[in-house]
Amino acid sequence: MDDLRAGLPFRAEYRAALGLTPGRKLLALTSTWGPHSLLGANMDLVRRALAELPPDEYRVLAAVHPNVWYGHGGWQLRAWLAPYLRSGLLLPAPETDTWKAALVAADAFIGDHGSLTLYAAALGVPGLLGAFGDEVVAAGSPMARLGAALPRVAPDVPLGLQLRRAAAAQAGDERLAEIGDLVTSRPMQAAGLLRRLYYERMELDEPASPAVPRPVALPLSLPAERYGPVPPPMFVDVGVDGDVRSGTEGAMVLRRYLASLQGAVTGHLTDPHLVVAEGEPDGRWAGAADVVLARAPGARETYRAAAERVFAGHGGCWLVAFPDRDGAAGCVAVTRDGGMLSGRWEEGAMELGVAASVLYAVAVGGAGSRAVSVRVGGGEGMLRVG
Repeated sequence: MDDLRAGLPFRAEYRAALGLTPGRKLLALTSTWGPHSLLGANMDLVRRALAELPPDEYRVLAAVHPNVWYGHGGWQLRAWLAPYLRSGLLLPAPETDTWKAALVAADAFIGDHGSLTLYAAALGVPGLLGAFGDEVVAAGSPMARLGAALPRVAPDVPLGLQLRRAAAAQAGDERLAEIGDLVTSRPMQAAGLLRRLYYERMELDEPASPAVPRPVALPLSLPAERYGPVPPPMFVDVGVDGDVRSGTEGAMVLRRYLASLQGAVTGHLTDPHLVVAEGEPDGRWAGAADVVLARAPGARETYRAAAERVFAGHGGCWLVAFPDRDGAAGCVAVTRDGGMLSGRWEEGAMELGVAASVLYAVAVGGAGSRAVSVRVGGGEGMLRVG
């Protein structure tokens, strides 16, 4: 706890080391070991976190107890979590202090009856319980009190909404602060007290230099998962935020969700369209796509001819988006009814999929040429639609 508190002034450095760009939040999933733990009792919560929280807005990290790693083996744990690792889950190895850096960097946590849940709450991080071993927690203990104070994850409410409610309700909560204070009765003194005890037991002279808590080490880069040349299918919700920038129509806000991880609908998707890349190997997604991100047309191929080829292989597709062949930042889109749109970034250039979803929304809405202010996660841009 002292190490974690010593690291608090360096939260920005830990966030940068974990790959958190401005505007992106970190959710820490903390799991102890055993059948009552988060992974033992509710592993589907890992899927829910990655499915219901837009990856443009959140990174998800799983801090798993060493007993799980060494009881089942690292290969087995990574095999269980393989689809989630491919979808961006961060899984630090147990011999590192990355879990400590993650707790300092976290914007929210979902835990169980393990000690990391108590540490996170003591740091003031808002959180939920994804599982809790009431029958294995000592009555009246700080952990038992925390179990009674924290809300449990609801199965039928969007996870993002539950996290926002927890953040609002737990800010300045004196009850949680009192429970957090029970972690140690000698804050920032553990290193000195313990060293003195050890040297007394060994009947040796204690070193003259002070024993002080040190900030958690910056985490090294986590192992990167292999990935294919085809980006994952995404459900994209498009909304409008009139409070962003000046203008008559406000900003177009995109929220993108990993399509392959969706399960029971909890209301986090409102009216999405499906975006897939040309070459998507799963025919279910390829056939249902509203928007297809195509490769650039051949040297002698027109956009329209290339689009007809894509339409022929994607029965549900209404818009095909190509990277701009002229090298400009943006894309060119062809609709099934023969229309053509272009989008060029005037500010804050973003990836092809973002521009394609903007053009799809503009085309469906029947709007004409204009500049569209766009927000995705913490990024903003201006797309000139023509």
